[in-house]
Amino acid sequence: MGFWEMLTGEQPGIITSILNYKNKGQWGEYLTTFALNHDNLTGHLRTMCNLYIPDKEKTTEIDVLMIHEKGFFVFESKNYSGWIFGDADAEKWTQCLPNKEKHQFYNPIQQNKTHIRALADFLQLPEKAFFSYIIFSERCELKSVPADTEAYTIVRRHRLLKTLRADLKTRNSCYTKEQVDDFVNKLESTTHVSDEEKRQHIQAIKDRTEGDVCPYCGEKLVLRQGKYGSFYGCSTYPKCKFIRKA
Repeated sequence: MGFWEMLTGEQPGIITSILNYKNKGQWGEYLTTFALNHDNLTGHLRTMCNLYIPDKEKTTEIDVLMIHEKGFFVFESKNYSGWIFGDADAEKWTQCLPNKEKHQFYNPIQQNKTHIRALADFLQLPEKAFFSYIIFSERCELKSVPADTEAYTIVRRHRLLKTLRADLKTRNSCYTKEQVDDFVNKLESTTHVSDEEKRQHIQAIKDRTEGDVCPYCGEKLVLRQGKYGSFYGCSTYPKCKFIRKA
């Protein structure tokens, strides 16, 4: 976090940060919502977090959604370190660490495309009304990633607001204040799910995750032995409790 960003309200102060820190995965989401919600952007907007959107027979979770008078902005946070490499159509991207370790994680462009498709279906809106933002932390360097397009933007966190402000200037308003608020009301139910629904969603993530980077916090997955056999767990346990069958 930068001192200037704290002074301008783009990032939380030190005390606020300490009080709101839970884990690395949720920390990225918190920083995004903080930046969006502190009068840093013009126009009427509302933000929502952790939406569980129906997607066929499962659900897909959206980290942060900003509903703006100029459209829907869907944010996917990746709190990773190291060098990041990836192609738009590749299934996996690669994280390279200073100790020469390499880890793979699911393509975030494709991940957010899944979120947008489910959200568009839920609201019965065209997918062109949604804009994808992939946010990486300042701890990483984007060595080789796709250039921005009309559909998606890839940005490190410290440049998020500058990039978003420039983006908004190029777009025309398409929703009234009342319409924005109405979309929030329609989506409100997706932010209140039962513990069982959350458990099923997490299990679905575990079943389809094949990379060696924790999808929750971006740290390395390690092979462990448990009471019921082998499994992959996050190397930061107990801070992060993600596990996957070996």
